[in-house]
Amino acid sequence: MDKYIELTESAKTHNVLYHYTNLDALKCILKNQSLRLSRIDKVNDPKENDRIKSLWNTKVFLLCFTHGQNNSEYFYNKYGTIRLAFNQDALLFDRMYYESELINAFDVLNDEIRRRRYGYNSYDKKCDWCVYDNTIADVFYSDNLDSHVARDGFESNAGLIKAKCGCDNNGNMCDWEIEAETRLRVALRPIGLESVLDKKTNSFYYPVPNFEYIYTRLPEISQISISPYISESEKNEILKVLEEYGVMQKLHP
Repeated sequence: MDKYIELTESAKTHNVLYHYTNLDALKCILKNQSLRLSRIDKVNDPKENDRIKSLWNTKVFLLCFTHGQNNSEYFYNKYGTIRLAFNQDALLFDRMYYESELINAFDVLNDEIRRRRYGYNSYDKKCDWCVYDNTIADVFYSDNLDSHVARDGFESNAGLIKAKCGCDNNGNMCDWEIEAETRLRVALRPIGLESVLDKKTNSFYYPVPNFEYIYTRLPEISQISISPYISESEKNEILKVLEEYGVMQKLHP
């Protein structure tokens, strides 16, 4: 827990956070006015989810930022040709949305959720899940992930501790520490029982979300930058999208 507090406190020192994305993702972000959080087992570091006990396995969702511009060329080449800047105090998790709700979902909000309590048949409905915890925290890079495993089955640092080096989903060796990540981390839990008795096997299992992503309302973008390493035609495509969605005034020269 001390590491969790340390990482959340250090994140407060970053006034601006940066998120790199590509043109197709930018269109979705602006069209739906939303940001997407990925389930931890779907991020590009496959080792992140290995050490988490089954109580939290696949229940943590992440949106990744960096808090520096020193390695902008690295980020533009690896994660996308567009950089969105946000003031850190604007990145508060609003509420959980699903992909089917995105179009016009932010104009009409319905808080009346009929929640089932016991006897689940599936866990793919909003009414099956609630937000247990959400926070913004830096990532700690460790040489020994085993030293950060919670022995009691509860992992407060899930999604906040990474190995300094490792392979990504494509098998390429990465120096993760260079990314200096700050993350919006949202942990879900099922409404009702945390574990469910399987009557066929007479053993308990932990339900996991059937969905890979959740979405939250897009906070105000303070600045948009375009990679200087792309062609003029690529840049013009991005400019057309910025103009279409009325955010040209956010473009950094």
